Amino acid sequence: MSDFHAAAWMVPLESGLKKKHIVKVLALLPEDCELVPFEIHESNSSAYGFATTEVIDEENGLESIIDLLGPVVDDWTNESSHCTYALPGGKKVYIGCDFRTVMIGTAKERK
Repeated sequence: MSDFHAAAWMVPLESGLKKKHIVKVLALLPEDCELVPFEIHESNSSAYGFATTEVIDEENGLESIIDLLGPVVDDWTNESSHCTYALPGGKKVYIGCDFRTVMIGTAKERK
């Protein structure tokens, strides 16, 4: 059984998803459930994904998912090292990306 109730893939704003991204996202979700597609567009990136109808009902619609992932899509430095996030009700959300943010410089320089 999947641990995730929503999953998305983040891409640069001018890009779209590849079939392999859709397959990865769908593989993270429960097998026998109804899904609703969603998309998030911010200043430099977009994310496309699916959420179970269960999480949409329990978390007051897609707005909770968009509010949670919007800052990550807007600024990749906000990404979790494990690509997982939790909604207010505790349901897990995954957002993947082909790119990883690497902070350059010492910790002192970044403060």
